[in-house]
Amino acid sequence: MVYSEVAQMEEPVYDVKLLNTPDKSMIGLKVTFPPGACTPPHTHHGASVAVVVLTGTVLNKMNDEPMAVLSAGESFYEAPGCRHRISDNASKTEEASIIATLVMETAKADAIIEAHGPFGLVMIDEEYLEAVMKKMAPA
Repeated sequence: MVYSEVAQMEEPVYDVKLLNTPDKSMIGLKVTFPPGACTPPHTHHGASVAVVVLTGTVLNKMNDEPMAVLSAGESFYEAPGCRHRISDNASKTEEASIIATLVMETAKADAIIEAHGPFGLVMIDEEYLEAVMKKMAPA
């Protein structure tokens, strides 16, 4: 298992209630990856997620699909329930950034953001959390 700096999620850049889709919201999150940074394996509480790479190059692997290398201007889609296994900055020297747009139930999104902030929309895999806790435990 590789441990590296974790990407930095900023406050939502937009949070819009969708008038033509009752009970759904569209939330845009900017994520900045310092050189060599990643996000741990995760899902998004059943949200549909569309992502565009703003700057740099990212490594992306979802479920059991092959890993993709995506550069600024390229995009990808995460279906509800998709397990995002790899989300890393491909560069050790340059920053990368993305905008992730999540579409999910408004009440669920509001409750998660109220309780945990925008990072709560990223549900880290239990297996990963257990491995990190074990690694960090005193000997």
